[in-house]
Amino acid sequence: MNTFIPVPSGRPPTLRDVAAAAGVSLASASYALRGHPTVSAATRRRVAETAARLGYRANPLLSAFMQARRVGRSMRPDASVALVHGDPALPSPDEPGYFGRCLRGIRAVAAERGYALNVVRWHAARDPAATRLARTLAQRGIRGLLLMPAEGVRRWTLPLDWSRFFGVALDHSLEEAPVHRVCDHHAADMARALDHLAAAGHRRPGLVLDPTNNARTREMRLGAFLARARSAFPKAPPPLLLPAGPGREAALRAWLRAHRPDVVLSPERGVAEIVGPVRPFVSLANYTTPAPHPGILIDAEGVGRTAAFLLFSLLENPGTAAALSPQTILLEGRWQESS
Repeated sequence: MNTFIPVPSGRPPTLRDVAAAAGVSLASASYALRGHPTVSAATRRRVAETAARLGYRANPLLSAFMQARRVGRSMRPDASVALVHGDPALPSPDEPGYFGRCLRGIRAVAAERGYALNVVRWHAARDPAATRLARTLAQRGIRGLLLMPAEGVRRWTLPLDWSRFFGVALDHSLEEAPVHRVCDHHAADMARALDHLAAAGHRRPGLVLDPTNNARTREMRLGAFLARARSAFPKAPPPLLLPAGPGREAALRAWLRAHRPDVVLSPERGVAEIVGPVRPFVSLANYTTPAPHPGILIDAEGVGRTAAFLLFSLLENPGTAAALSPQTILLEGRWQESS
């Protein structure tokens, strides 16, 4: 059990206070809070919990400055960027989901390049014109934005004066904003999965998608499936768009009985729990190795690294960047067998 060491009143807690309370060295505390792989997951959790208990908040510019010194780089005067997100809490880099893995990649490149990452929540209902957000960004001298949508949102927009910012979005859901995008390649991943199913002798693959996720991905998985099924899988059942709610399981079981697919594809983990005992299941959204189901391993960390690298390149070459039309970079996943 950690020994609680109170912080003297009148000053905010420091990293040294966190290290002492967590029972680790100052260097270990620093590495732990940065998610460095040389620190065990248990130590990272203990240090993070201690920092939260003490109310410790890192100074992003100081952190970036120290990292720049360590790798022999000089800090740029505009070396602070923002990760703008819409959820009450930011995903943890240790979580096995898409945006948590993206964040891990973003932080790695920010540290390598000497940039500080400011995490800024935009509450759309409370700040619909993004006035407060624009004021916060101006006060911090931030021009570069990485944009992460809130969970459960099909489409969103961010009404900033985009002539003042460079933006890179981490999925397709942001509309009416002249930003660049870095995402996983849903269409190519679907084609790869169907190639493996055809080679394995499947003739009736069934696709199950959440309608919100389908809208956020601009129907790329659905479109690729329908295009391929028309020629290669003429007996494939119609895809099932399965919304969240109390009738979800019953609707899925009814679809399985009615159409009897010989394998089911889905990026939704809850679907695997229902389908697994009665049909082979292929995941379209694996994030870890090994994985419980065969399917597509999405390089979400690579998405984050690429998005951060793109944003920093835009900031470092503003003249060229300003002349660019919005670009989209798609990263393909790879097939993996189950563990």
